[in-house]
Amino acid sequence: MTAIPTRKNNWVNITFFVVTTLAGVIGTPVYVYQYGISTAEVALFLFYFAATGLGITVGYHRLFAHATYKTNRVVRFFLLFFGAAAFQQSALQWSAQHRDHHRYVDTDRDPYSIGKGFFYAHIGWLIFWKHETNYGNVKQLQNDSLVMHQHRYYILWAFGAGIITPALIGFLTGHLLGALLIGVGLRLTLVYHTTFFVNSVCHTFGTATYDIDSSARDNWFTAFFNFGEGYHNFHHRFAADYRNGVRWYQFDPGKWIIAILEKLGLAWDLRRVSNFRILAARFAGEETRVTRWLSENNDFASGLGANIQNQVRVRYEDLREQLLNWETAAQEYRGTLKAQVDVYSKELRRSARRRVAEARATFYESRVDWNALVRQCSIA
Repeated sequence: MTAIPTRKNNWVNITFFVVTTLAGVIGTPVYVYQYGISTAEVALFLFYFAATGLGITVGYHRLFAHATYKTNRVVRFFLLFFGAAAFQQSALQWSAQHRDHHRYVDTDRDPYSIGKGFFYAHIGWLIFWKHETNYGNVKQLQNDSLVMHQHRYYILWAFGAGIITPALIGFLTGHLLGALLIGVGLRLTLVYHTTFFVNSVCHTFGTATYDIDSSARDNWFTAFFNFGEGYHNFHHRFAADYRNGVRWYQFDPGKWIIAILEKLGLAWDLRRVSNFRILAARFAGEETRVTRWLSENNDFASGLGANIQNQVRVRYEDLREQLLNWETAAQEYRGTLKAQVDVYSKELRRSARRRVAEARATFYESRVDWNALVRQCSIA
């Protein structure tokens, strides 16, 4: 079992955070004022910010911590390389702690519990507390030789990928100091805090779309800075899904990169939660929110009519039933696609397709009624 963290300053982390922050936040403006900034330095910063951010999102988080897809050894190497360059511990340790976060969320055994405060969840847990990592929950990862090599020689991987490589690029382009200040100091500072936003901001501000009792929140704003990790309520509800931003308009580059890898044949076995399960969770959250709000605001509820709570229950049950009917029809249609192609099976498919269309239409009618009721309660 994971041990409860104990209070103890981590001077290595404190020193590293202070040095990189000073280099990035103070050193960079002074350098730019004195020498200006070149295209090469901007390109190095942008590339390393994106590569290391995606190394954490696509690699450490969605591949190693949650196993939401599979990929080959070459892709895993690059994800481990740039993940190490983010200086956020080895993939093995990161994944072990993250799995404990999901298992023990908001309890004393959660490594970065928001229950201990915003600062603790953001960065305090890394600098003022000692954690005993439970590697028993990452036994499968311990069979990956690349993961274990990075874990055993993490310091070499991190300094080689995160400092030496950008410094070498800066030296070859004639901008060594700029590479160290901008490509290392500023980049690390921004990657750190945009990643840490998930543990602090996304457990404090935003919308509980799918699980209203979870501290995790969907925060669209932070998703723009951490490559789609901001849709955190969805992630905590459906951690096995390779996507965080599940709607078409939600900004989730991590999802897009994994999908591109699949198209190229470099990723496979992508784990996707059924759209029906996602809709069911969303409507269940809305129903719970509406019901609780009405029970806590009796005067307002009375103004909506004596039977408003009963209306909510009836319409919600109808919505669930129509969603289930649509899902059943869709499953039956998929079953006909596996049948032998002949005149009879073609007619079955046409009939099944019609039933899907009818079930979908009926569901959307029920959804319109449900949405109208939610708006009536003024808490949509």
